[in-house]
Amino acid sequence: MTLDELKEKIKSGKYPRRYRYFGGANLIITDDPNRNYHDGDIVVCCEHAGSLSWLVEQLKQVYFSELDYANKYIFYPRIGIHMQQALNSNSSLPDAMLKVIDEIQREWHKK
Repeated sequence: MTLDELKEKIKSGKYPRRYRYFGGANLIITDDPNRNYHDGDIVVCCEHAGSLSWLVEQLKQVYFSELDYANKYIFYPRIGIHMQQALNSNSSLPDAMLKVIDEIQREWHKK
């Protein structure tokens, strides 16, 4: 899937609301405010944890060939930071997801 295809899927509402929550590489997405985490983890806690976890998995597939054992610890937390910023701006879920994609695309220079 390309980033443009991913954006179209989001704009058309064709993304899951329920999806297994993402946790790894210093990023945790959950709806449980009591979820355990380690120092340095970016934790995105919200009611949209399933959809946002799905987005992380889609971005993982798009950028798979560019990720390695070291830079994944930059990539995933950056996704989380952009999610937090987008959610804090009171954007709708689709708009927040699109903002995350735009920021990651800008930072990782992928078309």
